[in-house]
Amino acid sequence: MTERPGDAVARAPYDVWRPTRSLASWLTGLLVVQAAGTVVAPIASNQSHQYVRWHRAFDALLDGRQQEADRIFNEANQSSDATSWVGLVALATFVLLIIWMWRSAHNARALGRTSPRLSPGWAIGSWFVPIANVVLPYVLYSDLWRSSDPASTHGDGWRTRPGSPLVRLFWAAYVVGISLAFAGPVLAITGATGQSATHTLLVTAGAVSAVACLLNILVIREITGRQEALQARDPAPTERGSLRVPAAPIVPDRPGWYADPGDQFDHRYWDGTGWTEHVSRAGVPDTAPVAPADWYPDPTGRFQWRYWTGSEWTEHVSRGGDLYVDLLGGDGSGSHNSGPGT
Repeated sequence: MTERPGDAVARAPYDVWRPTRSLASWLTGLLVVQAAGTVVAPIASNQSHQYVRWHRAFDALLDGRQQEADRIFNEANQSSDATSWVGLVALATFVLLIIWMWRSAHNARALGRTSPRLSPGWAIGSWFVPIANVVLPYVLYSDLWRSSDPASTHGDGWRTRPGSPLVRLFWAAYVVGISLAFAGPVLAITGATGQSATHTLLVTAGAVSAVACLLNILVIREITGRQEALQARDPAPTERGSLRVPAAPIVPDRPGWYADPGDQFDHRYWDGTGWTEHVSRAGVPDTAPVAPADWYPDPTGRFQWRYWTGSEWTEHVSRGGDLYVDLLGGDGSGSHNSGPGT
């Protein structure tokens, strides 16, 4: 039998591997400190009393008692908060978390996990979109968890992997903690709650946020470990210069049965112009998608290579060893909707 078509087609990853272990270690320490701080801060500080005083100041301002309102505001602004360090720790944690998510998203692409719901850039932008930041970071976490599943393979099959109850529990605790921390001051300033109720809300918010921090540690360390295991099993390049660009596939010179280029079956039939849906395994005939997911010559002609998912062309392209995103030609529409070799 002639050389198997596609033997020279290397599966080219979209990206390079970026280590995240040190980031995960730093985040573990910072999140532990942040968890302790969110519990201690509402108890040690006098924030509930301060928010109630702001309510009295606004009432005085609305009643025309300008001097009294100014006095209350000045006293509130001069009160020192011994727990301000919690905010600095939270800021440092947030910056490192964004870097970790961005690197992890790139690592998923380097490991050949394609078609994420959000691109790596959203690891930064998702946190700054009002209202949507309640959902978008969770989508990123969920995709990172599923794409790092040890049972996942190259391509977009990881999207069918189950999600994680741990990720869902962490995100629920995070959202509830943030919501309570926001509700406490708002209710106090509007006069809906007094000092005691406000203090209870803030303490509860701190406790729930601490749980979210600890759960986040587990999620970060698990995703990091799973990605490292995938990298050890099937290493992705660590430098952009080592990205593998596929060679042109070898085309059979006559119709016949040849080894399946996608390795999913024993043989696939080449009709002289392209691969067909006719396959066989252990001598048993069957049918399957015409072309397996892989890199093929770009049918639009704009780039050298384009990635085929098995059913449609994507926006992921390559030229001269560099990887790009071509939004104009990756939707599988128009005259280039047919698969490779058809």
